[in-house]
Amino acid sequence: MPDPRELKVGDRVRFVALPEEWATPGATVPPESRAFMKAMLKRRTPSVVFEIDEYGIPWIRARIAHAGRYQQHTWAISEHTGWRRIEPRLGV
Repeated sequence: MPDPRELKVGDRVRFVALPEEWATPGATVPPESRAFMKAMLKRRTPSVVFEIDEYGIPWIRARIAHAGRYQQHTWAISEHTGWRRIEPRLGV
């Protein structure tokens, strides 16, 4: 499993599944978080880490269309599952 604390500013990530951590007994996930993650799973473009906070947690930004308008979101990647780092293409 990848460790989100190994990500750096500028790294690209793609969300590939709902985090397994969300299915553990006792886990409570707000409906807004599930909706956001499902929207991220549909995206074709990867997200870019724009900040590492004081706790070492990487953050991404995302613009998501909702009801004909775009909404700006930020998301802390704290789960070890559901995402993968996209390696940069060589020679591009």
